[in-house]
Amino acid sequence: MIWVNDFWTLDNIPKWLKHAKAGEDYLGFSDLIFPWFLFIVGLSIPFAIENRKRKGESDSSIVLHLFFRSLALLVMGFFHVNFDTINAEATGISRSLFVILSTAAFFLVWNSYAGNVIKKKYIITILQISGIILLFALALIYKGNGPPPVWMQPQWWGILGLIGWAYVVAAPAYLIFRNKKTVIWFITIGFIALNVMADLGVDYNIFSWQSEQWFVGNGSLHALTFGGIITSLLLMKFKEKTEFHRLYSILLLLSIVILTAGFILHKYIIISKISSTSTWVMFSLASSFFLFAFLHWIVDYLGKSNWFAIIRTAGTATLTCYLVPYFYYSIRTILEIELPDFLTSGIIGLFKSMAYAFIIIGITWLIGKVGIRLKI
Repeated sequence: MIWVNDFWTLDNIPKWLKHAKAGEDYLGFSDLIFPWFLFIVGLSIPFAIENRKRKGESDSSIVLHLFFRSLALLVMGFFHVNFDTINAEATGISRSLFVILSTAAFFLVWNSYAGNVIKKKYIITILQISGIILLFALALIYKGNGPPPVWMQPQWWGILGLIGWAYVVAAPAYLIFRNKKTVIWFITIGFIALNVMADLGVDYNIFSWQSEQWFVGNGSLHALTFGGIITSLLLMKFKEKTEFHRLYSILLLLSIVILTAGFILHKYIIISKISSTSTWVMFSLASSFFLFAFLHWIVDYLGKSNWFAIIRTAGTATLTCYLVPYFYYSIRTILEIELPDFLTSGIIGLFKSMAYAFIIIGITWLIGKVGIRLKI
C-alpha cells in the first residue's frame, strides 16, 4: 500500500506495476492493493465482533460502535477525495496546509488515547473537540474547482470512504447472520451477482425513486469484503493445525472457481479497477484467497511470523501508517524539497519508494511509542 502509493513520484517504471488507466482492459499490480485491503477488512470483522461478544457487549453497543467506525471512515474519505479539487485561492489556504490541518484533526479526534502520555480525561476531551471544530472550520472555508467555486463533494468517496461504505454493510450483516453461515455465503454470491448485473447494464433499483445504480460500488466493494468474512469463517471452522490442509484446499478451490469465472466473463467485460468491474473483482478475489492460503501456511503452519516483524507496525497501526504520508508529501511541497532525478526513475526509483515505505513504517512505530495511533 505505502510502496505503490509513492509510484506517482516515479518515471520509467514497468507498466505492470502501475494502475490501469480509465477504460483500459488491464490489471496492474497496483490495481490489486485496494481489493486486498477490502479483503483484510472482511477478515477482521468476524474476529472483532466475536471478541466483543465474548467480553459481554450487547448487540446494540456493537451496532453503535460499527456506526461510528463507519462514520469516521466516511468523514476521512470525504475530506481526502476533495483534497485534489481544492481551489486554494478561493479557500484562502494552500492545498498542502489544508491537507496537514485536516490530517492533524483526524489524529486529534480519533487518536487512541489509551496508554497515551496524556492521562487527564478533560484534556483528551478538549483535544477531540478541538479536532471536530477544526474539521468543521476547514469544511466551511473549503472551495473546490468550479466555476464557480463549489463546496466539498462526495465524488468517488476516496479509499477510506469506500472502505466505510463496505464496512457499514458487511459488519452489521455479519452481526445479524453470524449464526447462519449459509446466509453469509448467499449474501456474498448476491453481491457478486449485483456487480455482474451492473456491468451488463441491468438496472437493480428496487424503488422508483432510486437511481438505476444506487448501491455504492455496485456490489464490488462488498463482494471483496465478504470474501474476507468467508475466509474468517473457514479459519474458525478449521482452526486446528491438523485441519489446515482442508482450509487450504477450500481456499484454493474457491480461487480456481472464481478465476475461471473471471476468464469467462472477460469475453464480455473488461478488467477495470476504476470502473469496479466484476472481472476485476473476481481476479482480485481469486488472488486474495490464494495469497491468504500461502501466507497462512508460512505464518501459522510453518510458524515463521518473525519473517514479517520488520513491517508488523503496518499491520497493527494500519490507519496511522496510511495517514502519515499525507504529512510527508505536504511538508515536502511547502518546503519545496525536490529529489534528484536519478532517485525518481526506473529501478532506483522503485528502491527509493521501498525505502520511503520503510521510513513511513518507522515513523509510525516511533510516534506509536508516545501514544499517537489512530483507532476507530
